[in-house]
Amino acid sequence: MELTNHKGAVFMTTGEKIKYFRNMRGISQETLGQLSGINSATIKKYEYGIRNPKPDQLLKIANALGISINIFMDFDIETVSDVLSLLFKLDDQIDMKFEADKDDEGNFKPATVKLSFKNNLINKKLCTYIKALEIRENMLKAKDDYSEEEYADSLQHINENIEEIKQHLLDDNMVVKKGTDRLTVKNYPN
Repeated sequence: MELTNHKGAVFMTTGEKIKYFRNMRGISQETLGQLSGINSATIKKYEYGIRNPKPDQLLKIANALGISINIFMDFDIETVSDVLSLLFKLDDQIDMKFEADKDDEGNFKPATVKLSFKNNLINKKLCTYIKALEIRENMLKAKDDYSEEEYADSLQHINENIEEIKQHLLDDNMVVKKGTDRLTVKNYPN
């Protein structure tokens, strides 16, 4: 079952994510079962939400699909500490760039803070995501131009497209860890 948040963003269940990436790879439940060492009937139960995989099973599935197990994780970010700890972790492990304009006294202006990555592929993928968000923002601004039903249908379609774009953008195993200076792809064990 897809869930939505207060902004209408679509969240996929773990089973839906398994099915999505399995279909993206063009493999059957049986093949995923063979690749992961998990019975295909169990894969089916995961996809239908009858059962939830334990972390070790989820790791086997992620490895079989060639994706990061982090795709299946939902981070509960509520506090400033939560946000900053994630940013600091990212900065420790990959090349990030923090920028801000300064005022006349040489102090950084908080409203001008920008984050980017030194890896152009990440920035390019983020630009694709930003474009999708811009389309949704334009739809929200144009609410009065549509009937209530047209608006709801269009917004739902846009949110589904954003979720699909996010999933496609996540499908990349290029290593970007600090110290990696050439094209490297992470291989997941079978």
